[in-house]
Amino acid sequence: MAASQPQGGAAQPAPVQLSARRFSKTFGRERALDSVDLEVHAGEVVALLGENGSGKSTFVKILSGYHAPEPGAELWIGGRQVALPVPLGGFRDIGLSFVFQDLGLANERSVVENLFVGHRVVSARGRLSRPINWRAERRAARAAFERYGVELEPAARVGQLSATGQALLGIVRAAEELREYRAGSDVGGVLVLDEPTVFLPEHEKVFLFDLVRRVVADGTSVLFVSHDMTAVREIAHRAVVLRDGREVGDVLMSETTDQELVELVSGHRERHSAAPALNVPGEAKPSQGVALAVASLSGGGLHGVDLTIDAGEILGVAGLLGSGSEDLPYALFGALPGVRGTMRAGGWSGDVANMTPRRAQALRLALVPADRKRYGLAPALSVEKNMLSLVLGRYFGRGVLGHRRIRRTATERSVTFGIRPHNPALEIAALSGGNQQKVLLARWFELLPHVLLLHEPTQGVDVATRAEIYEIMRELCAQGVAILWVSTDFDELATVADRIAVCDSGRIVSYVSGPPFTRDRITSAVYAAAAARGSKQGTLAAA
Repeated sequence: MAASQPQGGAAQPAPVQLSARRFSKTFGRERALDSVDLEVHAGEVVALLGENGSGKSTFVKILSGYHAPEPGAELWIGGRQVALPVPLGGFRDIGLSFVFQDLGLANERSVVENLFVGHRVVSARGRLSRPINWRAERRAARAAFERYGVELEPAARVGQLSATGQALLGIVRAAEELREYRAGSDVGGVLVLDEPTVFLPEHEKVFLFDLVRRVVADGTSVLFVSHDMTAVREIAHRAVVLRDGREVGDVLMSETTDQELVELVSGHRERHSAAPALNVPGEAKPSQGVALAVASLSGGGLHGVDLTIDAGEILGVAGLLGSGSEDLPYALFGALPGVRGTMRAGGWSGDVANMTPRRAQALRLALVPADRKRYGLAPALSVEKNMLSLVLGRYFGRGVLGHRRIRRTATERSVTFGIRPHNPALEIAALSGGNQQKVLLARWFELLPHVLLLHEPTQGVDVATRAEIYEIMRELCAQGVAILWVSTDFDELATVADRIAVCDSGRIVSYVSGPPFTRDRITSAVYAAAAARGSKQGTLAAA
């Protein structure tokens, strides 16, 4: 915990920048938050941890003004009480700023437009009355980036930035809002980061960590909402843990082990401290025959990919962002235009150019995309409609949809997959990210897939839900399902995969020796492939 050293020499706690007291919220019969208290001190990074559905998102939405808390709640910023509910969009005027998982950037606009202009249009301190001096704006942007040690070009289009570049821009924008607020106030302000690392490759998170430290050094406190234990361990001073809407822990990171943190988050000892291993050192699963075979797969970011997956096997694919590995599941599912090559699956063989999502489903190929909100789910529909959308034909009788049968089936699946709350009539958007992911998996289970294509299947999912998803995959493998698992989380691949292929420049260039696998071994193989490519390009350039 941050502290100051007064004249007398005894360390005193730093002043409280944010104090939330008795935050409660109920949705129907579900108690999302139950009298939660939380404090963030000046110069401190506090992690807010908890399983999906623990109440973290509800807490943050109350701070942002999206939800109104129940009577009795109090909010203090910089020692001043703030009237609740916070006016929607009014958090900037009380010393709060937010960076959400969806960064809210305009991809078609420039970096400088995203950094300053939109805020000045909507801010009470905006300068809309004066024409925009673009040269001065770009100069101010460069000064801001230099202040935080970020290398971004103000004139660049945001859509051309990497995921890491976009995340850094989002954080700098929020930090600058607080810096502007502090110019007219003696309050340091609090930056709320809601899952900022979820879309970032592991090797680039260090840039985000460095930026957060600079933001804190500039006078801002940080509330860091995350499932990423590595990130939390790296930058947080304290952790507040929620479970079932209640605060169950407030601990110093320096005095708490990973096992103790996981126990607080999940409520179980050891069971969720690591995902269940799917491979036994020195032993290989007996082959059940080839379930999927691909040759000379090209198109998108792929160039001549050859691979096979046996029934009951998990083939992990490791690669850096932009290696082409992220295109592989979509190409096999017929969802990536311009792809060619040969493919054999489910008794069908032919050119991948003739594969479509409809044909893939008929062959019992299932795709779980990384961006579930955009490509996997219909946010305006209920849990039950999302879960059973692929098989609604089963529930028609004499031209009438059997809503009671749908509700009964969806309720059973919710219990089987541990989806919380067990209320399939809710809109899917009301569920946490991890529970949405379990709905997506449950939907494909209705088709009894032969091949499951996974792209970052546990992105934004808490440690306990990850363990549940791994267990579901274990059961699928035991039933003979073949799984392609593409991920930039090398710890995860080391845990789940029977074999691991390395993708670089759109090609499968090697396989990691094992099992057993380790994150270090996978990382070494991936970077060795990148180094070999760089060396080859240098040789060709010299020739």
